[in-house]
Amino acid sequence: MSFNSHGGILFAIFVLVLYNFIKGHKFQNLFLLVASFYFYATSSPIFTSLLLATIYIGYSSGILIEAQKREGKPSHIHMTLAITALLLMLGIFKYYGFFVDSFAATLHQFGLNPTISTLKIVLPVGISFYVFQTIGYVIDVNRGNVAAEENLVDFALFVSFFPQLVAGPIERSRNLLKQVKMNRPAVQRSDVVYGVFLIVQGYVKKVVIADNLAPYVNALFKHDNLSAPMIWVGLLFFAIQIYGDFSGYTDIARGYSRLLGFRILINFNRPYIARSPADFWRRWHISLSSWFTEYVYFSLGGNRSKTLARRDANVMATMTLSGLWHGASANFIVWGAYHGFLILTGRLFAFFIPETVRKTKIAVAISIVFTFFLMLYGWMYFRITNFQQIMTFNHALLTQWDGWAPALAFLANGLIFLLFWIIIDILEVYWLDIHAHEVKRYRGIWIYIGLMLFVVLTLHAVDPSTFIYFRF
Repeated sequence: MSFNSHGGILFAIFVLVLYNFIKGHKFQNLFLLVASFYFYATSSPIFTSLLLATIYIGYSSGILIEAQKREGKPSHIHMTLAITALLLMLGIFKYYGFFVDSFAATLHQFGLNPTISTLKIVLPVGISFYVFQTIGYVIDVNRGNVAAEENLVDFALFVSFFPQLVAGPIERSRNLLKQVKMNRPAVQRSDVVYGVFLIVQGYVKKVVIADNLAPYVNALFKHDNLSAPMIWVGLLFFAIQIYGDFSGYTDIARGYSRLLGFRILINFNRPYIARSPADFWRRWHISLSSWFTEYVYFSLGGNRSKTLARRDANVMATMTLSGLWHGASANFIVWGAYHGFLILTGRLFAFFIPETVRKTKIAVAISIVFTFFLMLYGWMYFRITNFQQIMTFNHALLTQWDGWAPALAFLANGLIFLLFWIIIDILEVYWLDIHAHEVKRYRGIWIYIGLMLFVVLTLHAVDPSTFIYFRF
């Protein structure tokens, strides 16, 4: 089930209506848990057992870790076993084929031709999200940041909360689990306005912007013989498509959550106006980048490492692993390493350029434009899995700078959707304070919501596609 399907929309409405008739957060939690398992089972009925296994590992290991800490005994063994079990489950279902094929390719380079069968394993929807969410909880309990949760229903709901279960944000126990356990106040006017605004805006981003750009993106990336201008147009379209697709899902998830009385993490903050590669990752997929910073980068030593080389290695390792998180393919590893290199290069520039110069308006404008083009180029390694095609595109970017007329004509086809993206981002700032999770002004907001809903009903794509991040 998906939020951009009729079934998903009807399911969400049913849950929202029935939820408000249930009194007491314990009964509400039990209802939401049943609803969440039903929601997941409609997408991956066979793999619901993996979700149950994840809940069991996280719940039991949290209690064992806490018990060890109370007795003054080392708890890291239980933490390591839990993380190993969770990563092993993720590795089998997401990375088995990739590593087997890579191993076979390596042997082939040495003249060996082994017959290695690759299991046709289907990737369970959302497994990367709920596994990482559970790993974060286990580490937090071991660090003493949160207490182990003893109520199984509450913990299971924390892991499987349906609005953000299959595509994030990757929640933290100190945020979502805390809200699961508390008596939530009745939904107020501000919750309704804020939630409905986000839901409708999310559908505009997904079914109007992303899904309408998808055919153009697919058509462009099927070809190898493209000019540099056409490739840049394709990368621009894909950049807006993936932003509309993923941030659209996040908006819908946050909107439904708000109507249920929950405030889940912000995952996007206008990433394409970032001033540097590091700033981009403070704005794009925030829950994942902060997860890797908190649980990987800091665990490696972070900025506390004694040497600059070690700190740089920590950055590269963290970003490369974050690239691998996105998919079992070598292009994602390269994509992650590319962003790690950009972050280190950005630090180097910041070291040599005085802060007073960096803060001037012209410097800020140049930084935003330059960073945007760096991100566009990086999306090529995210979108294309075939390295031969990547090499062909790179060659074209360096040598084939003709074909401006067809590229501009192709750009005109998607111009209206680019304008929609700019307009809704600007108007979100006008009406909402996303950091405070509050409505800034109410005047005219329902008129705007009505206009957005009209846009969804009239301009939605004829062939809707699944959310891109479902496959991660």
